[in-house]
Amino acid sequence: MAERLSILIGAIVLMCALWAAYSGWLRMRLNRLAENALPEALHALVQPGQPAILYFTSDGCIQCRMQQAPTLERLAAATGISVHRVDAVIQTDLASFYGVMTVPTTIVLDPQRRPKAINYGLAPLQKLQEQVGTLAV
Repeated sequence: MAERLSILIGAIVLMCALWAAYSGWLRMRLNRLAENALPEALHALVQPGQPAILYFTSDGCIQCRMQQAPTLERLAAATGISVHRVDAVIQTDLASFYGVMTVPTTIVLDPQRRPKAINYGLAPLQKLQEQVGTLAV
């Protein structure tokens, strides 16, 4: 019994360490992205001075159309934050700049167009509201 308990505790500690490492990597990536020069495509798409959300999708993504798009529409209506749809297949320069490898991916940008949060996969409304809650509209 004690052996099983120690294995369970070891597994929990390992999972916590992996989660902490992933969270640290994500924070470091956001900081590096904020320091890099913005791609030209972003200058044309998002105006400075207002927070925005980049919504990476593709034509074949059903999950994007059926779940993420309605969530982002509700968020935009509630907060006034502009949501910019980016086709990850067509605009590969933006997708590679932000490291988008899966759709949907949402990126919350502050008024200076620096990324404040990146969500790989579906992002629920509550999570997006928390992420944009600190940004001034």
